[in-house]
Amino acid sequence: MSKSSLKDLLQDTALRKQFMADAGISARLLKEFLDKGDDETLVSYLETPEIFQYSTEQGSCEVLSWKGYFFSKSEWDDFAGPFNSLDEALEPIRYLLECGDECDTDSATHWVESKLTDQQTFSVIKKLVSVGDVVEVDGVKYRRNTSGYSAV
Repeated sequence: MSKSSLKDLLQDTALRKQFMADAGISARLLKEFLDKGDDETLVSYLETPEIFQYSTEQGSCEVLSWKGYFFSKSEWDDFAGPFNSLDEALEPIRYLLECGDECDTDSATHWVESKLTDQQTFSVIKKLVSVGDVVEVDGVKYRRNTSGYSAV
């Protein structure tokens, strides 16, 4: 898991300037949030940083990306990042994305919105729901079978 913070990352002057421009915030506001360690609020200022989001009626989790750095968050865990790879960012929320073999998932509706490639998306959600259950990925419903997912 990441030991660095957004404050550490933004010690780089060029990245700091780029972040302020991308987030549309002043140096003063950036400093306030960095001093408080409120990385989650800062990242929320970025326009559409989400690259992957999983939702059910019980809550959601997501991975965000900015300039090749990744962050993850869920309604059940602390905001995490920056990470250098998608795989690292998935670690804090992986247990939410691989519960289909350990619990009955048919009592919930499962939605995934992803800007990842189809191959990456289905790799991330390979065990999201129980075999026989359905997940909606970018508006298309898929049923999990023993060899993967098939469109319904």
